[in-house]
Amino acid sequence: MKIDIPVSKRVIKPLLWLTKFFKDENAVLVCKGYGDDWNYYTGLYWDEDKDAEFNEYEYYRLWVELSIKP
Repeated sequence: MKIDIPVSKRVIKPLLWLTKFFKDENAVLVCKGYGDDWNYYTGLYWDEDKDAEFNEYEYYRLWVELSIKP
């Protein structure tokens, strides 16, 4: 089951740090418009984006894939 969660700017850095422990298939923080790519979401990664300023962007989402095993 895929979950798409809107994210507040106040929790971007902690979530960015937390997602480094997950594979992209399980959890990824994304931003629309990052790097002037205004039509698509771009994945954000702790190693690459921890020092970035996120105040200029508006649309942040946390994409989570949950697998429920019987």
